[in-house]
Amino acid sequence: MTQEAGLPPVGNRMRQVLFTLPDPFGWFGPDGIPMYGFGAMLFVCFVVVTLWGSRRAQRTAHLPPERFQDMVIVLFVTGLIGARILYMIQYAHHFPDKSLGGLLGAFFRIWEGGIIFYGSALGGALGYGAFYWLVLRRLRINGWQLADAVAPLLALGLAIGRIGCYLNGCCWGQVAIEEYQTVPLGAAHFPLLPAHARQQLVRDQFLQTTTGFTTESRSSLGFDDPRTRVRTVEKDSPAEKAGIRPGDRVVQVNGITNWIYVDVAGPAEKLDAALASLHDYDGTIQALPDGRKRITFADFPPYLAARMTLSRISELGISVTDRLEELIRDWPRGQSQLTLRVERPSPTPEAAPQVIDLPTFVPVTIGLYPTQLYETVSMVIIILFLLAYYPYRRHDGQLMVLLMLLYAVHRFINESLRIEPTVGGGLTLSQWGSVVIFVAGVAMEAFLCWTMPSRWRAASPPGVPPAAPVTSISAAAVPAKGSAASEAPPPGIGTQG
Repeated sequence: MTQEAGLPPVGNRMRQVLFTLPDPFGWFGPDGIPMYGFGAMLFVCFVVVTLWGSRRAQRTAHLPPERFQDMVIVLFVTGLIGARILYMIQYAHHFPDKSLGGLLGAFFRIWEGGIIFYGSALGGALGYGAFYWLVLRRLRINGWQLADAVAPLLALGLAIGRIGCYLNGCCWGQVAIEEYQTVPLGAAHFPLLPAHARQQLVRDQFLQTTTGFTTESRSSLGFDDPRTRVRTVEKDSPAEKAGIRPGDRVVQVNGITNWIYVDVAGPAEKLDAALASLHDYDGTIQALPDGRKRITFADFPPYLAARMTLSRISELGISVTDRLEELIRDWPRGQSQLTLRVERPSPTPEAAPQVIDLPTFVPVTIGLYPTQLYETVSMVIIILFLLAYYPYRRHDGQLMVLLMLLYAVHRFINESLRIEPTVGGGLTLSQWGSVVIFVAGVAMEAFLCWTMPSRWRAASPPGVPPAAPVTSISAAAVPAKGSAASEAPPPGIGTQG
């Protein structure tokens, strides 16, 4: 099976969109209804936890399956609300529209990723408190027994949910050191164009380019062709392997013309006069939300004529982009491949440029620690430990305590491998959350040890039968001192004759 140029190994590709369903009405676009990997893992998590949890809750806490299913729905909804709210608080700079409508719209776009577990833990705790008061209290359910039933389920939900994070490309880790690049789970290369890490890797830390090549500045082109022209190509990048060379000018992107966009702003009368003067050209005119007018050109000659005309009208602001730049700025979700047609300068000045169709390639991130999968592995180990420890627990509720302590330690360490903003003391918000959860777990264990009897003391040592119960002896049954009965030898001991 052949592989397209520059595509990373299948195991390193995220899957923001797993597949699409037919959309006969066209409501979701020409590609159909997208099934997102992140949402699919949330659904799998919900189903698996509900099925397994119904059996565990009935067996260990005597909670009817239908009531447990009701509780799962409540915790799932309140947990998602808490996780999304905490994410929007921590990453408020990602949500520039602070209006009520803007924040609500951003809140419901949960399929794009962006939830924090400790937010879900807080929201779930509030939801459980309400459910316990309204339902479980009337059923006389032991909350600590139910906590032991739920503890492995929480770890399972985290294990499955982090697979969704990996498919979505969120919750990534820092840049992996070179020695770990070939180690299993040592580094992951996500498709760069739809990756959430692109902002930090490209614009904040300048560790790589968006597409694998840099472009000439349009301000230096003057009245030359403004379509993207390659300046340099990253060595060993998928773009270089696809055959992109310095000097190439992009004329087609993913099978569509690389349109030239001219945005014009200015006083209304000046703007109308400018547009009226362009009626003889083949550009289309579109009104932008900010009041500017966008003129679109399919080729360079009509663009040049229009640009010369516009430059003679004073008080107009003119900016030029092309379709490739606009597409990369707001890349479609779930798509990662880039197919370019370029014009390459001919070796001889008098010859026309060569038009070359390059093979499809996928710009990828540099190697990042797959911290999402680290958490999945940790949670599987914790699940096995909790299930093995359950018969030996000292008291009810101890499995939940162990989960809190173990997860807090794991998350604190795992957070040190991620790129997250600190909020105080050099720690991230999740690391402070780990500290709080760990302290709460220690306090909960101390409370349970003080208030609950120990199963360890009640159990008999292996191989030793339980002691016979002690009964009271009445004074009448005790022989008087000096009587014949009191002087008789113990049974089984004879006297010499």
